[in-house]
Amino acid sequence: MPEPKCLPCLPATATPSPLHWQEARHWTRRRRLEHLIRRRFAEEHGATVTQLLPRLFGLWQGDWPLAAVGVRSAASGPLFQERYLDVAAERLLAERFARPVARHQVAEIGNLASRRPGLQRPLFLHLVDQLGREGIGWLLFTATPEVANGIRRLGLTLEPVMVADPARLGAERACWGRYYERRPWVMAGDLRRAHRELGARGLLPAPRPPAAEVGHAHLA
Repeated sequence: MPEPKCLPCLPATATPSPLHWQEARHWTRRRRLEHLIRRRFAEEHGATVTQLLPRLFGLWQGDWPLAAVGVRSAASGPLFQERYLDVAAERLLAERFARPVARHQVAEIGNLASRRPGLQRPLFLHLVDQLGREGIGWLLFTATPEVANGIRRLGLTLEPVMVADPARLGAERACWGRYYERRPWVMAGDLRRAHRELGARGLLPAPRPPAAEVGHAHLA
């Protein structure tokens, strides 16, 4: 009788690959982030996401995103946050922080989503580092109390601007499901200060070369 062939030994459990931060610059990765954002907003708020920000970043494990956040520069046009405001974003920030603010220094963030708890902290640390290195000085965003408290736990100072009034959205309000039941606020933040303070505490991620994305066409 022939001897049985030996099969290769496999580890009992596979070691998960480490998380890495990366902007989705190709359509395949962007679609994966869009899917994560839409699914999590539907699950958490019964919302249908109709607007996705021009730049999407994610915390990735291999080729799959575990958390996502979107960014729009005010230099590119009107911000979603300005629908809640009575004045332009740069004017509001200049009044609140009592210093000159140029529009190209302002960005908004949104489309925040994650597959599991605990990912908001590394997501925001990477985001502060990314935008700080790009020269963004000021952030505007809408945050539920849970999200705002998570940011404050990093030791960052947020300036509450106003309650986000869904009546400002018109018919689009119906797409947001239960989101506005959480009483979100429009918040403002001094990104340069946040970048400086987090860097001084050694909390910002170590610099790393950009990950290559090959084999797919760029989005316009």
